[in-house]
Amino acid sequence: MVVVLSSCNLQDQAPAVKVIPAVPAVPSVPVVTKPPVTIPNKAKNIALVYDGPGACPEDCALAAADTARQAGFIAKIVGPNELTSASTSAQITALFQDVAIWVQPGGHSAQAYQAITPTLRNALISFINDGGGYVGFCAGAFITTKEIGTTGIQGFGIFPGNTAPLGTGSNMEKVSWENKTRDIYFEGGPYIYNIDSSVEVMAVYDDGKTIAAARTTYGKGRVYIAGPHPEAPNWWSSSRDPDGSDRDLAVGMMKWSARYL
Repeated sequence: MVVVLSSCNLQDQAPAVKVIPAVPAVPSVPVVTKPPVTIPNKAKNIALVYDGPGACPEDCALAAADTARQAGFIAKIVGPNELTSASTSAQITALFQDVAIWVQPGGHSAQAYQAITPTLRNALISFINDGGGYVGFCAGAFITTKEIGTTGIQGFGIFPGNTAPLGTGSNMEKVSWENKTRDIYFEGGPYIYNIDSSVEVMAVYDDGKTIAAARTTYGKGRVYIAGPHPEAPNWWSSSRDPDGSDRDLAVGMMKWSARYL
């Protein structure tokens, strides 16, 4: 038996078939094996983790926050109304004071986007553009592109590519992450395609070409997204992970986005 999460299944679209799709315009990009080394700025050590409408009720936000703490951050949960049209510039500055990354967990990406106030959305995009980091798991990956998956709903527009649902089931998905095969929890997440030359492919699904995780820059900031759930706690699935926890991958995503690596 597998625990079924409400995780990243998109709404307002036809159900996906769990078959590795024929991917449009996926370039033959070698998986990156070594990230660039930069000087870490650990003075900024807070990770803002979204929790609210669109975050799955099975503790997706708490799993992301726990991973952030493992990565060395102070994790702070934020809701969709942290900023409103009445917020002052001082309040916006205060929200992102000492923040290194924003983490968008699994759930329903369209619900999350529509729940987050326009003021908070714009402040988040500005934060990344000015040098902040963004990490998105599953729904947090869907929401980064100009269109959220295939819904026709606008996304953050911080990732230069497209996403589409790989499937709707819950399972341990074989993924080649930096050329090492890992079994990673998957729940209705996306594959990534139609990327531009700024994107580094970090992981592919079992067919060896369909993109599972990738990273890029947005302005002065960094964006790292994954279709599966490397941050998943063990209890999300009763099917034992053959190679153990994948939290190290999620920790690496966060550290890279914060320029700790």
